[in-house]
Amino acid sequence: MLDLIIRSAFDIVGRAERLIEAARRLLDGDDRNELEVYELDCEIERLRDVVFGMDEAVRSLALTVEYWPRAVHAHALQKTLH
Repeated sequence: MLDLIIRSAFDIVGRAERLIEAARRLLDGDDRNELEVYELDCEIERLRDVVFGMDEAVRSLALTVEYWPRAVHAHALQKTLH
């Protein structure tokens, strides 16, 4: 289940990055006033920051999931029923 979540999150990150690049190309090609270009550029940068944070979080989750079984075996976690 976590593998599916991680793959889906990476897919979302990839789609968002492609959207950012497409928006940049549109900004370069259209005749817009400076204020509109500035506002759109700021929104693109905010989106880029969110995508970067999400990418880092997903990579961290992937590493945690990858190393979790090893940690359980290494520390021999046991439960006691009371």
